Amino acid sequence: MISRDLNRRYRCLVAAGLFLIAGAALVCAPALAAPQYDRWELEVLINLQGLQINRQCVPNGGAQHIHILGVSTDDTLLDPTTKTAILSDLSELISTRTNARTTKADNFQSIASSYSGFAEANSRELDQLIDSASSADVTVLVRPYRDRGASVDAEIRLWARGAGGADPGLNCVQSFSVEIPTQKADPACASAFAMAKRAGDPVRLEAFRDFFPQCPEVAEANRIVTELKASEAEKAERERCEKNFARARAEGTVAAYSLYLDENIDCPGRDVVMALRDQAAQGAACETAYRDARRLDSVGAYEAFLSGNRACPQADTASAFLTMKRQEEERARQDQARAATNRDQAPSQDDGRMAAAPRYEPAPGFSEAPRYDPPAYIPPAPAGASYRGYPIPADLAASQCGQLWYMRNLIFDQAGYCFRTAKARRYFSNAGCTGASPRGADAAEVSRIQSLERQNGC
Repeated sequence: MISRDLNRRYRCLVAAGLFLIAGAALVCAPALAAPQYDRWELEVLINLQGLQINRQCVPNGGAQHIHILGVSTDDTLLDPTTKTAILSDLSELISTRTNARTTKADNFQSIASSYSGFAEANSRELDQLIDSASSADVTVLVRPYRDRGASVDAEIRLWARGAGGADPGLNCVQSFSVEIPTQKADPACASAFAMAKRAGDPVRLEAFRDFFPQCPEVAEANRIVTELKASEAEKAERERCEKNFARARAEGTVAAYSLYLDENIDCPGRDVVMALRDQAAQGAACETAYRDARRLDSVGAYEAFLSGNRACPQADTASAFLTMKRQEEERARQDQARAATNRDQAPSQDDGRMAAAPRYEPAPGFSEAPRYDPPAYIPPAPAGASYRGYPIPADLAASQCGQLWYMRNLIFDQAGYCFRTAKARRYFSNAGCTGASPRGADAAEVSRIQSLERQNGC
């Protein structure tokens, strides 16, 4: 068996190796430090020293030979290793502190007695064992009799033979009870646990638990590990919720908020997200209604938009367009009224007069009159031009390239394309866009329009 001092040094080296691996250092106590004895060992020593100074028990004033013996009526109370350690530790204590020659039994001896008290009449088997086991001046007997889990209750008996006396029998017998710990705390437990706890790292605490499974601090280490892991899991969950919310907020669409609510059921603040989703839905509805009004680009369209969407952010812009359209209609009515007035003022019948034909005199040196070339005819912009049921804005309808550009981009808008240029966003809205492009017949129509744009040099 490893001695008390060597065992302490060995455990300290193991602990130092563990914490070096974990990134820390453990300072071992000096190997020559004073040994620490258990309470039960000191109690045996005090009673033994009291027996030695009793002249009736030890006539010559000091025991010359002390023998240590262990007996047991129940071999299941202590395992063989613990029994050997008890005898060895007690022998080391007595030999060091009494200066007497000390011997010990190799192991505990089993006896049949079930005696659990200290009365002399009930311990004849023990007396016979002591009388036959040793001729020492004093015999120290250890007998465990009750298991307490981490310790056992044991009877300690001290027999003095009256060293050198005329009576070779047992002169004095002392008996008392002690509690012997069976799970001794490792000296490195407290310091190793303190360092792991101070680090606040679950990995360090788990390393302590794995290298010191017998330490009493293991239960506390497990509790702290559980709390730290729960805290880390809560932090990770909170960060996940915040990251997903930031992504949904950046997109700002009904689909993004709905996806967040579906995939983050346990995240806090769901009421806020639902309110943002409702706002996004309202914004999308406003964008769709405003886009339809801009496509129709008429007084009725703008009036219909404003009647049901006064709270929309586009209401001011729609109101401005409505004012412009009303002014245009008013100018058109005034022009029509002037034209009607001019028609009414024109002569109703021919007065027989003919306009004189212009006469051109040839210029000096020329035999013919100069030829008159009128300006080239420019057809007016088509009125009410439309495509797929949507009127083409007047500023685009004035040119062939403008009409073709609007027709092509209208197909993209209906397919769900998301426009990026300022010009396209002026006429089309990205509300509800999916990023899709025209397919099938629509793609063929786009190709046809692009061919016309190339032919017209657009």
